[in-house]
Amino acid sequence: MAIIEFINGKPNKNGRKITYKSLASVKRLINYIYREDKTLEHLKGGVYCNPYTAYDEFVLTKSIFNKCPASEGEITENRQAIHLTQSFAPGEGTPELAKQIADEFVKHAEFAGFQIAYAVHIDKAHLHTHFVVNTVNYEDGYMWHKPDDIIPALQRWNDELCKKYGLSITQKKNKERVKSGEYRARKEGRSWKAETLHCGMECAKVAKSKEEYIGLMEKFGYKVRWVDTRKDITYTTPQGKKINSDKLGIKEKNFYPLTKEALEKQFSLNRQVKRNKYISTVQNQEQLKQNLLKFAEKVAKDQAYKNYPFQQQWHSGKLEGEALKERINELKKGQGLDWEQDR
Repeated sequence: MAIIEFINGKPNKNGRKITYKSLASVKRLINYIYREDKTLEHLKGGVYCNPYTAYDEFVLTKSIFNKCPASEGEITENRQAIHLTQSFAPGEGTPELAKQIADEFVKHAEFAGFQIAYAVHIDKAHLHTHFVVNTVNYEDGYMWHKPDDIIPALQRWNDELCKKYGLSITQKKNKERVKSGEYRARKEGRSWKAETLHCGMECAKVAKSKEEYIGLMEKFGYKVRWVDTRKDITYTTPQGKKINSDKLGIKEKNFYPLTKEALEKQFSLNRQVKRNKYISTVQNQEQLKQNLLKFAEKVAKDQAYKNYPFQQQWHSGKLEGEALKERINELKKGQGLDWEQDR
């Protein structure tokens, strides 16, 4: 069985309490969990964020909701990240199984709406996964204020997953039913529904109006029917398949980001970014928009990008955040830093 442990509040090697009350400590922590000598590419994951740009996306969310420190070095009253680990017994499971369990662990209701960067580490005798949770909710901007008594609930969820994958006994079937064909398609990165969702969410990150959003979607070959007399938005894929906005999302989290209400809220938040004092947030958002436009050109011109480009190219990390890679490589030079030493 795996053990869940929260790192916040525990002493580091020097006896200091680990708090993660600065952006600098969060940056070092995220760099640490994705270190090449600790993990492998296919063992990295992210919820509402890409492993390659996770830190910048955390900062963007904090800035959008006006909850970002003035500088990376500022020590704040509130925690900037939550750090927890999932540790397996020596010799138990495989790295791939640990990653599968981690992928499902982050779907627990307590994590709903929070960005999470995570990776399975294989550098020790026992497999273990590090999870870094942004303390500002990606959907509504609320801070993470979870009582200590959520630990037993998370441990029970963890135990159920371990049993499900044969580390103990078989558990009951998952209540959430997904058609087998759609499940396989999602797993293989060729689901047209997931592709529509990914494209819509990326365009919504940078659009400041309904018109701009529709224009961006059209560059990727989508038609968007958004009329005042209809409750839902209808999306038509480049292949002619149609789906309503209330069918695009994550059912178990009641998360539907491409509805009229959700998009209008996102546009409003995007318009506020320019008024925010954290300048890099504005630059990152503009860079993301430029990357999207360049990506749209590649999709339009290059046959290799035609099939499920967001699932198989953008979200694979090959393209998303290209402008940030140099900065991330610079951060990797500080790999000698141990997250346990950071505040």
